[in-house]
Amino acid sequence: MVSSPTSPKSKSWISEDDFYRPPQEQPPESPSDGSLASPRGTPESRPSLLRHFSQGPRKSSSMGALDKACVPSPGSRKCPAAASREHKNFRVVHRRQMGLSNPFRGLMKLGTVERRGAMGIWKELFCELSPLEFRLYLSGEERTCVENCSLLRCESVGPAHSDGRFELVFSGKKLTLRASSQDEAEDWLDRVREALQKCRPQQEEEWVSVQYPEPPSDLPEGPQGGPPSHSEPTEPESLQSTQLDWSSAQVPEPDAIKESLLYLYTDRTWTPYVFSLSLDSLKCFRVKNNEKMLSDSHGVETIRDILPDTSLGGPSFFKIITAKAILKLQAGSAEEAALWRDLVRKVLASYLETAEEAVTLGGSLDENCQEVLKFATGEQGFLLQYLVAIPTEKGLDSQGCFCAGCSRQIGFSFVRPKLCAFSGLYYCDICHQDDASVIPARIIHNWDLTKRPVCRQALKFLMKIRAQPLINLQLVNPSLYEHEERMHLIGRSREQLKLLGDYLGLCRSGALKELSKRLTHRNYLLESPHKYSVADLQQISEGVYEGFLKTLIEFASQHVYHCDLCTQRGFICQICHHHDIIFPFEFDTTVRCGECKTVFHQSCQAVVKGCPRCARRRKYHEQNSLT
Repeated sequence: MVSSPTSPKSKSWISEDDFYRPPQEQPPESPSDGSLASPRGTPESRPSLLRHFSQGPRKSSSMGALDKACVPSPGSRKCPAAASREHKNFRVVHRRQMGLSNPFRGLMKLGTVERRGAMGIWKELFCELSPLEFRLYLSGEERTCVENCSLLRCESVGPAHSDGRFELVFSGKKLTLRASSQDEAEDWLDRVREALQKCRPQQEEEWVSVQYPEPPSDLPEGPQGGPPSHSEPTEPESLQSTQLDWSSAQVPEPDAIKESLLYLYTDRTWTPYVFSLSLDSLKCFRVKNNEKMLSDSHGVETIRDILPDTSLGGPSFFKIITAKAILKLQAGSAEEAALWRDLVRKVLASYLETAEEAVTLGGSLDENCQEVLKFATGEQGFLLQYLVAIPTEKGLDSQGCFCAGCSRQIGFSFVRPKLCAFSGLYYCDICHQDDASVIPARIIHNWDLTKRPVCRQALKFLMKIRAQPLINLQLVNPSLYEHEERMHLIGRSREQLKLLGDYLGLCRSGALKELSKRLTHRNYLLESPHKYSVADLQQISEGVYEGFLKTLIEFASQHVYHCDLCTQRGFICQICHHHDIIFPFEFDTTVRCGECKTVFHQSCQAVVKGCPRCARRRKYHEQNSLT
């Protein structure tokens, strides 16, 4: 007996009820020769065999051998034939009888691939391909998504190499993957192309048919003949394209990168608007009495993507996806639409680069900043630029009298605008509910820890990054160490802890692990003495941070003094040659040469006024140059 797939130990989503077995039929009364020939598979006698097993393994030859073996016993001839017929006619009905989800539902392919990282190291990941997305997970069990790429933004699909390598290029991202073999890689590429054809039903070669002169003459006949179909809305759109007025003589905006007349699809009609694209926003103007009137404004941070949409009628149609709406637009030509898509993408790329520079503060990204950079494509992405720079209030007219959060019209005649102290933008009373928070930029530049009203969006962003070490005081405002006595002491302690961490990192006793436990997830304290989080700055002002650093320094220094391995990495003063071992983190009694990093006593260095080791090295190089 085969164990039931629905037993308690089984986790299969197929139950016994999914197996359908037709009722037993009486065998046809025929001579023995005919009954023996039928199992061998003539199409007329066994249609069900071909119908149900056209996609599965065929065992007609083995069953024919079994029937031959049953010839000597006429009484047993009926049972094997019926059993074999019943066995061969079963089918599986995919239903969820036990409440278990089908892991393959909606997926086109799943399996394990390797991805090449930035350092050229291949890492094995679990991959899922759905009709709209290409997802990579750490493993099939953990289900931790490390990459999620929309197939709508797939630009090219690379060929499969002999070692199984293949590439998928998305807008702004390139995935280098490796399958187990070349055949497996080709199968992945075929499935990706199949998914692309489904989400992009019209290929580029079909766009040419829209430019032919024949379709406009045939278009009026469409609504007269036959019932209306699902593509009916596209017919008046393409018909209307020959009747639209593209003339516009408006003066462009001063900050406009691109400004032209586009038709916006609203209320089942195409309405002309003047769209103006700048580095900050995409503004929409309605022309009335030959004057531009601001109708709507979309910040660059709210733009998610811009895509061609030939389903509206041709290559001159495209759509802009924002946080609050999807704008369906029509340009005067395919070249004009392509220019708009290219410029919008460049503005988005420039915005993301600005946000990245605001996060990294002129330096390179580390692991701690990677998590925060994910917000650059989300709702809070534009707030990164205000993290270390005090915002300037630009006025309500710069926003077009629209809320910066929900684009609701605000003003003294509509809704009272509220100023966000973090971004300097105006919000409505729904997006700004007078929540108070400290402003990181004011702490950095003015040591001002006063809580000020911020919008809901900024409050959520500040809560997310509160414990992230995104502020490098050495790059942003190094003069804070000089003007604030408390920060001067903290900076001195941070440098001591950094030097102690270098000693413990080279020790084989395992003291570094113990120190890491005491850091409470603040491992960046051992990496750089100038990186701070907003929580660190608040604790410094409250007087808690200094005691925390002293306990870490006491623990690490006691280990160095009593460890045989660490004491061997100490220094002997080369001026007085005393046998006492000195260390660079003893700031009160020692001094360190900035060039050769040799450590001396402060008293000895004050007498000599110079580094004897550097003097010997210069003298040695001079002798070598003479010889």
